[in-house]
Amino acid sequence: MQIIHDYFERDKLARTLGIELVEVSEGRAVARMTLDPARHMNTLGIAHGGAIYSLADFAFAVACNSHGTLSVAVTCTMNYLAAVSEGVLTAVAEEARPHHKLATYVIRITNDAGELVALMQAMAYRKRETVEAFLAGQV
Repeated sequence: MQIIHDYFERDKLARTLGIELVEVSEGRAVARMTLDPARHMNTLGIAHGGAIYSLADFAFAVACNSHGTLSVAVTCTMNYLAAVSEGVLTAVAEEARPHHKLATYVIRITNDAGELVALMQAMAYRKRETVEAFLAGQV
């Protein structure tokens, strides 16, 4: 899975937001983000929905590309279940239905206590090109 790590080291938004890739295996990824009051909070002082969404989207992207085929999001639905204003958020993306063209994923975002903060359901379209070919400049 080193090739997937190499591919996602190029994700500038994840780097800017402080999102860390913790684990990746076929069809699954774990990412986390330590909430920073200077970067991740909205006007109310709680984690911005966009920051939480970006964490979930990054975990989803890693999971759907983990098979080695370039994949892109087709649709994502996000439900925010609890407010959070400090600590570490963890996103676990898991393949719910594998498919050679359209695959479905469920992404769970939890807080330090393991409580569910948000839930995303997403679908990925698998392209013909591979991650390896992209990194080699062939795509």
